[in-house]
Amino acid sequence: MRKEDLLLAIPGPVPIAPSVYRAMIRPVIGHRTPQFRELNKQVHEMLKEVMCTKNDVFVLAGTGTLAMQASISNLVAPGDEVLNLVNGKFSSRFVEITETFGGKSIVYEVEDGKAIKSPDVEKALEENPNIKFVTMTLNETSTAILNPVWDIGKITRKQGKILIVDGVTAVGGDYVYADEWNIDVLVAGSQKCLGIPPGLSTIMVAPTAWEVINKRETIYDYYANLKKYKKSYEKGGDTPFTPAVTLVQGLHESLRLILEEGLENRVKRHRLMTKAVREGYKAMGLQLLAEEEYTSNTITAVKYPENIEDKEFRSKMEEKGILVAGGQEKVKGKIFRIASMNLCTQREVLTILATSEIILKELGYDLELGSGTIAAEKILLKG
Repeated sequence: MRKEDLLLAIPGPVPIAPSVYRAMIRPVIGHRTPQFRELNKQVHEMLKEVMCTKNDVFVLAGTGTLAMQASISNLVAPGDEVLNLVNGKFSSRFVEITETFGGKSIVYEVEDGKAIKSPDVEKALEENPNIKFVTMTLNETSTAILNPVWDIGKITRKQGKILIVDGVTAVGGDYVYADEWNIDVLVAGSQKCLGIPPGLSTIMVAPTAWEVINKRETIYDYYANLKKYKKSYEKGGDTPFTPAVTLVQGLHESLRLILEEGLENRVKRHRLMTKAVREGYKAMGLQLLAEEEYTSNTITAVKYPENIEDKEFRSKMEEKGILVAGGQEKVKGKIFRIASMNLCTQREVLTILATSEIILKELGYDLELGSGTIAAEKILLKG
């Protein structure tokens, strides 16, 4: 199997549309030209449509973690109390970033595979009345959990807290209503559901967040200082520093494809493919990590059966041409993860499930060949 022919079933980088590749190999244009400024403006407007927001949106030349950093460095002053809601590796990253910039992290954590519930957030805020900010991950990729931001946003808005949300693996792939859900800052990354290579991140900043930013005497960040981005963009579509021009060209094309498909249709497709994956593995007799009510719509986390080794399973899958993600942190070696983002269709779903059946059978797991694919086919037929 040639490495370049691998089917990426990991949660980023994801398979990329040919027209996006073509957009990125067009001749590089100057970033201080009317041509790029117009491109940049169009990207910003399309991002607003995908994020379902009327607020400011900016594109940063760095992966999703840069936008996460910007959300903290621009808003959280040294000593500010921040409630970090944690239920996996990526939500815990906010703890490290908060502490890096001098914030006081107050961690509320639930076990992997469980969602953060709104009553728990209410209780944590009651016990810590000086909290100013709340951070959380909408779609916790490490455990395949979709956290109910829509409920938690009601609480934070009512109590006057600033809600900072990592939407890296949801924006462009699942429903994300930034304004309706009372999200004050929303971040996303390019190599997930937005469907381009790693290297860009996006950040939405609501007026409530700008009130905080504008009161800061000093923002301890230079490259990701959001005031600089706002000032430059308002001049006519500029960026404060050299943008990743070719990636922006690719993002423009990918956003065009997303909106051409229709956001509603795209979300329904992702949800259908993910459901087919889930039901396929369940039909093989495997258990899922995520609690059923809050399972992700862009990724599936599957528990290994007894006597199946993580390294051996994923190595054999790769030999057959499919790159599968493993578990991280506390669930490392205990689960594997299958993403269904961007270009995922029934072709990819059935290929992944059929190959999984063969590998599991080869490794000694007792299953009926075809059980997973048949279950998935039934879901796909129903639509």
